[in-house]
Amino acid sequence: MGAELIPNRAQGCTLYELEDTLQAFANTIALAEAPDVRQLMLEEIGQALRKTKEKRDRVVAFLRHCGQQLEFADAEIERIQKRKDVIARICEELECYLVQMIDQFAVPDQRGIKRLEGNLSIMRIQKNPDSVLITDDRALPVEWKDIVLTMPAHVWVALLQRLAKDECTLFEQKVKKSEFRPDKKAIANELKKGVEIPGADLKFGDLRLVIS
Repeated sequence: MGAELIPNRAQGCTLYELEDTLQAFANTIALAEAPDVRQLMLEEIGQALRKTKEKRDRVVAFLRHCGQQLEFADAEIERIQKRKDVIARICEELECYLVQMIDQFAVPDQRGIKRLEGNLSIMRIQKNPDSVLITDDRALPVEWKDIVLTMPAHVWVALLQRLAKDECTLFEQKVKKSEFRPDKKAIANELKKGVEIPGADLKFGDLRLVIS
């Protein structure tokens, strides 16, 4: 490749150099769509790492800088989310006030619609669809409730097997939603003991990089 992804200089990387490296590396990765090109880039970095300790230090500094940028991004996401919540609350409060004002002062038209008109815009109020308010779910009769259960699948199957065929069919028709989720913790414990479980296998943990 024409240019090194990690600058080869005797002195340590400055913050600005790291920023430039981060941007250059990100841009290069984005442009390298083919897996073989990406692999070639990684191999070039690997060759540099095998040569000198300075290059290794630069890579570690680059990775640490990436971590700092991720933390900064998380902080920015949190800040923007808080700002979004504030704007949403202000908008909701203002809309509620305008609804009350239009309802109180605007004169309804022939269709009974209350509105305030500007030169370029119109504000009007409209009734929302009716909704149900549950005041006491414990007092609500069971025929008006759904129940959500989480149980081992074999228990569920055993319950169905105890029913007659026609009862089982009717019972299953009443089920609005069913989802089977593997209990990976229990499966892992058995697989580690050497127990064979159809449809499952133990994936050994991959290696990860630890920087110190």
